[in-house]
Formats: sequence, structure tokens, C-alpha cells
Amino acid sequence: MTVEDALRKIELLRRISTDKGAVPAEVETAHRLQKALMKRYAIKAHDIPDASPTTVSRLTWIYWQELLEEFGLCLNHFGNRGSAAVGKNKLYITLDANQWWIAERFKSSWKTTARDRGFESLRKYLKEHAPRSHSFLRR
Repeated sequence: MTVEDALRKIELLRRISTDKGAVPAEVETAHRLQKALMKRYAIKAHDIPDASPTTVSRLTWIYWQELLEEFGLCLNHFGNRGSAAVGKNKLYITLDANQWWIAERFKSSWKTTARDRGFESLRKYLKEHAPRSHSFLRR
């Protein structure tokens, strides 16, 4: 591995956070890997540029998708926006803002009934409001 490879990996490891869907153990592991690479290649913190957002976007959608699959929901996404059906309601996610909201259909329009930021807040919402799947339907 070259110093340029190490720099690229370190800048990507810096982007891993719980705000973007990583669990605390993943954040800690990323931090340790970052420190080890910096020590091995004698890289200072000010030498590392920021990572490109497109690389992070691909990684982050995986976390959102896995969360929705826990509740039997299917995530559709294009670019930095995603959506899923939660019963009769719609879930929308904007990756750049790390924000999600639920739109509920009323007589003549859609209205936002819940809005928050972050991966864990969506998990909490889905535990309370996602349609229940019954275990006898699974194999």
C-alpha cells in the first residue's frame, strides 16, 4: 500500500459516524484503523483532505436499506433521496441532511405527520408504527 492509498482510506474512515447509520462498534473500529494507518505511514491529521460525498452516499444507503428490511420494508432510492411505503403512509429520506419524514394521505393531500434526523430515530419510529409481520408467514 502506498501513502496515497493510506490517505484515501483514512479520509473515508473519517466519514463513518453514528449520524450516518453506523453502529458504535463500527465507528470505534474505523477510528482505530485510521489511527493505525496514520501511525504506520507517518501521516499528520492536517494532511488528510475530506472524502468525496458520492462514496459516502453509497455506503450510507446500505445502512438505511438494512434498517428498513428489519421491518419488511423496501427502500427505493435515486441519488440522495429515498422512499418506502410504510403501510398506507410514505417514508422519505434525504441522505445529505440525514433526515426522514412520514407523509400520510388525507382526503385531498399528503401531510407530514412525523419528521426527524438520524438512523436511530427512524428505528424507534418504525418499532412503534411499522406494519407488523407475523412469524407464521416466514420460513
